[in-house]
Amino acid sequence: MRDFIAILKKTEPIVRWSALLVLLYLIPSFQAMLPIDDPDIWWRLRTGEWIVENHAVPVKDFLSTQSAGKPWIEYSWAFEALVYALHAKFGLLGLLYFVVAMALIIAFATHMLVRRAHLPFSLEIALVALALAGMKGLMTPRPWLFTILFFSIELTIIAEARHSNNNRILWILPVLFFLWANVHIQFIYGLAALFLLLADAFLATYGASIGYKTTVPYYLVPKQLLLVALICIGATMLTPYHYLLYQQIFEYTGLSGAFQNIAELLPMFFRSPDNWIVLFLTLTAAFVLGWQRTWLPYHTSLLLMGAFVAFRVRRDAWFLLIVAVWIISDRLRPPHHVNSFQLSSRQIVISAVAVGLAIYFFAIHRQITEEHLQTEVETQYPLKAVSYVKSNKLSGPLFNDYDWGGFLIWSLRELPVSVDGRLNLYGDEGLGRSLNTWRGGPHWDSDSNLLKANLIIAQKDRPLTSLLRLHPHYKIVYEDNISAVIVRIRRN
Repeated sequence: MRDFIAILKKTEPIVRWSALLVLLYLIPSFQAMLPIDDPDIWWRLRTGEWIVENHAVPVKDFLSTQSAGKPWIEYSWAFEALVYALHAKFGLLGLLYFVVAMALIIAFATHMLVRRAHLPFSLEIALVALALAGMKGLMTPRPWLFTILFFSIELTIIAEARHSNNNRILWILPVLFFLWANVHIQFIYGLAALFLLLADAFLATYGASIGYKTTVPYYLVPKQLLLVALICIGATMLTPYHYLLYQQIFEYTGLSGAFQNIAELLPMFFRSPDNWIVLFLTLTAAFVLGWQRTWLPYHTSLLLMGAFVAFRVRRDAWFLLIVAVWIISDRLRPPHHVNSFQLSSRQIVISAVAVGLAIYFFAIHRQITEEHLQTEVETQYPLKAVSYVKSNKLSGPLFNDYDWGGFLIWSLRELPVSVDGRLNLYGDEGLGRSLNTWRGGPHWDSDSNLLKANLIIAQKDRPLTSLLRLHPHYKIVYEDNISAVIVRIRRN
């Protein structure tokens, strides 16, 4: 009996910690197991299909009437080809489980970033869990999943280089940036973090001339770091668009209307728990930095940058969350490895199997099947309206709203759309004009795209739909619970 109690006492912490680990990795998994409702995924699938069929990347727009022939830099071309291949092979289920897989990998990368500080296991799990919970709204099939992953890896590499004498690890970064630049334009955030590190290295090495002296061991060599940074910039140009990626970045900085009208580009409104988690971790990171009473330029500048991008645009909260948990774990690092929990290979396998089984049974509980996902699509997008247009061979030009543009690009490919989620093509003027028209705003009836249209696929509850319902020059020829098909009556 005494031996049994001793064994129980020995195994109880392992079981408890393993259970916490499983629960940690289930947080992002369950967040990702939702119907495919991202309006941008559809035009990305169509673009990926075109890339695969033509063995090239698009350089001019061919999917819309408003920007037809306009130069188009599709910086996420590799992501589009990937999601198209997954969809072609596995359907919507393939997209959903791709997001689940990315969520798990992001969780692992974030965990490894925090774990290197050797905090007590409960604190380690709590920090990672809060970061993942704060990313709740980002677990969708978007290229920013790769950005979150690559930034976590970059910061782990930087943290290792800053606290060790192994500067060779920095040479992984050019490979990382090459991959990053081919899937998402937010590699620019990673470059910004790298150049902040370069400034920190120069300050630590040459700051004595201006009265600054670092109080912590510093191993980074500024000249070597500068060389790495320049090679990383060169690696970002190894894409089909080369330097034009940077031209696109500059064009994005000039957009202001999109940041006032597109939900994902709005600031946080603190009406959901994930927003408060971001604020809590930010304040905690600021507190632990201040508590040290030692100025750490890199930590401080990275936190300020994260606060700026995250509180300006809600979808960029990932940057601040990852930076905050890194700062907290780095500054609370114990002098010795206290209560560091190490899992054996067998325990890791058992935990991974437990996560996989939990995901499997959750999918059964949520009825995650291809048929269910298709049904969810039908409740959100004009699938029946598209069928009506095809069966009756209605002709364009087509007029549509922003939310359904991507779906119509995918499902009604013979008719170019008037607008969709590719903001880099339409700019503030094109987007603003479309939004104003669909809201029934001033001079809505003078919208040139509407005047040219012979066919309108509208959301049933939009103000423009109500206006056209009463207009003598338009006729509703089909209507269901969510959509209406309207044709223009041309009078001789």
